[in-house]
Amino acid sequence: SSSSMRIVGDLLRTLISSRVTYRTAPHASLARTRAHTGRSSSTATSYVITICRRQANTGSSTMRGVKKENLPTKVCVTCERPFTWRKKWELCWDEVTTCSKSCNAKRRAAKQGANAAERGENDEEEEDDDDRSSGSTEGVKSERAKHKAAVKAQKASRRARLEFNGDPTSGQKSCDECNSLVNELIRCQTDASKRWKMVCGKCWVKVSGGVVDGDAEHPFYRYGGLWKNRRAQNSTEDFAPVSGVEAA
Repeated sequence: SSSSMRIVGDLLRTLISSRVTYRTAPHASLARTRAHTGRSSSTATSYVITICRRQANTGSSTMRGVKKENLPTKVCVTCERPFTWRKKWELCWDEVTTCSKSCNAKRRAAKQGANAAERGENDEEEEDDDDRSSGSTEGVKSERAKHKAAVKAQKASRRARLEFNGDPTSGQKSCDECNSLVNELIRCQTDASKRWKMVCGKCWVKVSGGVVDGDAEHPFYRYGGLWKNRRAQNSTEDFAPVSGVEAA
């Protein structure tokens, strides 16, 4: 009927103006459609969707009804020839700059060539800068070479020490009596102050009389243990182990 067509027309205009997709319709519009057409809910919904699909397929666009001579035109940035609006550019007409795919490919190729040329100029400038700064970089290179040599020497020293072929004084301690560096020290008390001292083998014979627990001539002597250098290297020492003294 005419009233039903009016309701459907109002609904289509509402959908188009508010840009609502044809997949769903407002409940109020569906209620009005059911009331005027006497259709059920599912039938009214399918009826509205069918009408919306027909309206969408008819190509309702901004250029509908515009004559061909009045369609907007642009100038191609590649071939500099004018071209007219087309249906495929309906949603992106503002971004279109070329008239065809061929012109677009030529534009991209020219842009890539310009970028490559710019990169080449930048490389030449960097080479010139490198040549100018070569004098200042020589000092930096020499410092790096010195640092590298120092690191290599440190690694070689550590490797030799782990193989027990390094510096003979590595890990040694000095005697509290004679201040000589040795690999073995005896911890003991030697006087009335009862202060613990670390003495070498030669000095130990003097402060203890050569007896582990001391003798009557050394009443303040007290044994407290033996220290050994675990990093001792393969070298000849002037210290001979004392018999009867074991590591604590």
